Amino acid sequence: MKKIIKNWAHYSGIHCGSVAIRDVCKYYGYDFSEELCLGLGAGLGFYYSIDDEMSPTRSIHMRGPVMETNFFNHFGLDLDDWKYEEDNERAFSLLKEYINQDIPVLIQTDIYYLDYYNSSTHFPGHIVVVCGYDDEEKLFYLSDTTFTELQTVSYKKMAKSRISKFKPNPLSNNWFQVDLNSKNIDMKKSVEDSIYLNAKMMIDSFTTLRGKSSVEFIKKWADDLPKWKSAEDWKWSTRFSYQVISKRGVEGAGFRWMYRDFLKEISELNTKISKLDLINKMDLIGSKWFDVSALLKKTSESNKPDDLLIETSQIVNEIYKLEKDYYLTVLENFNRIH
Repeated sequence: MKKIIKNWAHYSGIHCGSVAIRDVCKYYGYDFSEELCLGLGAGLGFYYSIDDEMSPTRSIHMRGPVMETNFFNHFGLDLDDWKYEEDNERAFSLLKEYINQDIPVLIQTDIYYLDYYNSSTHFPGHIVVVCGYDDEEKLFYLSDTTFTELQTVSYKKMAKSRISKFKPNPLSNNWFQVDLNSKNIDMKKSVEDSIYLNAKMMIDSFTTLRGKSSVEFIKKWADDLPKWKSAEDWKWSTRFSYQVISKRGVEGAGFRWMYRDFLKEISELNTKISKLDLINKMDLIGSKWFDVSALLKKTSESNKPDDLLIETSQIVNEIYKLEKDYYLTVLENFNRIH
């Protein structure tokens, strides 16, 4: 049997999670921009880790935790987190059950096992939408980020991609289905709630299997950067961090410019955005991140990192102060979520 969700269409974009959200929304008749999907999902975050068992041993991550579940909760789905399934056979059958009902399923994967990436590096946590399957060919059909057409992955490789245990984001068949039939979104309330939630998560911190996301880790990273010169893989660590900020579906500034564009798009729905000058604040933050990425790239290509790491650390400290000020301003002026 072969089944693809009726009237399913994929729209390529920038970042895996926000593209997946947008594809699902368009399927249910909501023509949302990718920036809106990121913003309503409270998509800003910051992780920092040092682990000698990882490659690179020093790494950052800049997207907010549980962005996808945050977003769909605006429709009343009431998701605390992704769903997890320890039984691999049940995880497999659940995908097909929902596809048979024309209900798309979001899953997290390791791109190492997705053949169409031809990746030699494990990257668990990559989000795709499962929209079809073919029992005869033993393939799943996926909607995935920048690709213009649906992609396929074998049942065998799909199973491996969903239980990859590589750090920093070990997987256990992470998934949830999205049925927006008879669901509605209160856009004005969602804008208020999501802006507040993103600030609260960054100030209070939020922990997932990946680790803890918090604005305070920006400060810790700034303080640690000059010490990176002692790491054996300092070139790879700085190169990877540059890529995380500028190259991996983040619009050149670690999602901050995407979030700026979200604020622009919805500014007419909330007068506080203009009153508090949030758009310009986020634009400046994004510019600082862009400068940091350029320095990290330069560092990775140098032979003596000392002065460059010190210079980078100084700008990251500026970012910490700007971001913390932004989030505290939001918390002081936006309503608490009920």
